Amino acid sequence: MRNLLILFFALIANYVTAQKIFLSSEITEKEKIDLVNKYSSDNFDQKNMTLLHARIDSAVKMVFPKTPKIGLALDFQAMVSAEGKVNFVLFDLVYAERYNKDSLVKEFKAAFASQIPKYKAIVPGKPFVRTFYMAIGAIKAPRTVRQTDSSLVNLNQLITYKDTLRIKRLFLHELELTEIPNAIYRYPNLEELYLSKNQIKEVNLDMKKLPKLAQIHLQGNEITSENFKISRNKSVYMLNLNENLLSGIPQQTSNCRRLNILWMGGNDLSQLANRDFRHLKRVMDLNFYKTNIATLPSGIKKLKRLEVLDLYYNKLEVLPSSTLKLKRLTHLAVAHNQLNTLPEKLYKLKRIHTLYVHHNRLSKLPEQISSMHEMKILDLGYNWFTDFPVQITAFTKLEELDLSGNNFHEFPKQLLEIKHLNKLFLRGNPFTEERTELKYGQQLSQLQNKNIEVFY
Repeated sequence: MRNLLILFFALIANYVTAQKIFLSSEITEKEKIDLVNKYSSDNFDQKNMTLLHARIDSAVKMVFPKTPKIGLALDFQAMVSAEGKVNFVLFDLVYAERYNKDSLVKEFKAAFASQIPKYKAIVPGKPFVRTFYMAIGAIKAPRTVRQTDSSLVNLNQLITYKDTLRIKRLFLHELELTEIPNAIYRYPNLEELYLSKNQIKEVNLDMKKLPKLAQIHLQGNEITSENFKISRNKSVYMLNLNENLLSGIPQQTSNCRRLNILWMGGNDLSQLANRDFRHLKRVMDLNFYKTNIATLPSGIKKLKRLEVLDLYYNKLEVLPSSTLKLKRLTHLAVAHNQLNTLPEKLYKLKRIHTLYVHHNRLSKLPEQISSMHEMKILDLGYNWFTDFPVQITAFTKLEELDLSGNNFHEFPKQLLEIKHLNKLFLRGNPFTEERTELKYGQQLSQLQNKNIEVFY
């Protein structure tokens, strides 16, 4: 504590005499706040910032002339006087665990001491502080692992662990693997296999040796449709293939006879065809998040058991009539597309209770949508509504409604008719932009008296 006080008073002394000081994380958060509060974050212009960033870039290049293979980040604050000179620099190195941090800090201090004094603001004015976060190379966040009694978390454990019958989970994600280790077959009672964020290009799983394997997580690898192979099995019910190099649903997913959950998000499925759905009749949860789909093939109607369909961030202009065959659907997410309308017969999907259609181009709802009596969550935010869709008032089970970012110029009085709402989002509409509480205080009070949480 005594050393911290000495450091703090040294800081103040340096501030008074306008001498530069270069610090890293040895300063406490309170001391940092006390110092930064002497400056304003508003008193700067872009030209001054460009010059300051050039000095910082020069300092970074002194420490790392070439982009480092092991990335890290610089958390940086510069405090500039009214005369346009840098008084203080506070900095910290983030994700630097794989370096000798003390030595690296000394190098940065020397680099800043060389480069920062060369900075002079073009237009001196009031004192200001500039804060920013700079990545140096590709940053790899620390690997996190869920520890359980029946799991292994690295290759050494995978190869040497003796009580193989006890292990049910293998956490082998983020280990820079280029192939699936054969050692996984040492664990016949394996139920969950995590291989996400590696560099695996080919999958060839012999399920006879893993008769209990139920979940396979391969997200963030380099797997193509042709290089995914898995033998016939009745155990796998979840397959996570998000963010690979797949062009369609791998044919051999049909060998997973109990497959209920299939995640394909982040692949380029722009050429998705009817045949891709041929063997997915048991799938209940299908994720096509951000897959460049412009047209949803009619073959999707074969998924008679489908309950959850995620089509976020695609290029859909219409929802095909084939989706109306998905009678068991409860969750439908088609946000961030280019939909102008919803199907007139959407009401046939009577089990839907969660509907996300925000960030589209809707200006009205289908007339008979009011008969979807199970609706609990409805997100219509960031569409083109100018008139309140009165069909919403018929949803007697509605708990959460989002109308943010539309074009309502007046408070929609029909909202007062909805009985069981818990949350209501109204932000970003013209009527919320000025004196909302003054103009619509009575209506807002009525909603709040019903225990509705209103965001405006």
